[in-house]
Amino acid sequence: MIFGILAGAVTGAATSILFAPKSGRELRQDLVEKSGEASVILKELAYNANELLQSVQVLGTEGSALIKDVSSDIMDSVSKWNEEMEPEKKRLKDEIKDMQKTISDLEKTLKKDAK
Repeated sequence: MIFGILAGAVTGAATSILFAPKSGRELRQDLVEKSGEASVILKELAYNANELLQSVQVLGTEGSALIKDVSSDIMDSVSKWNEEMEPEKKRLKDEIKDMQKTISDLEKTLKKDAK
């Protein structure tokens, strides 16, 4: 995209210089000035592109590290929660067994009473 913009700018500048009603000397002087300006613009674009590339690389590295940290924290939290819930799981299983036994006992009692 940057190269397209640059090519368009250079083409536009060249076209405007070539079709301007000036003498040969003025035209050559304008060409020298414009080429110097184009050189400065190219250097700025190259510098900005390099900075952008470095920023993207840093962002990628930092983002990767951040994702690893967050992932590790989540895994630790889930593991800790599972450990904390283990006694509750056992208690609930015991309560369910007690309920099943109570239901079974009630069914037996109802069958005896029905006879």
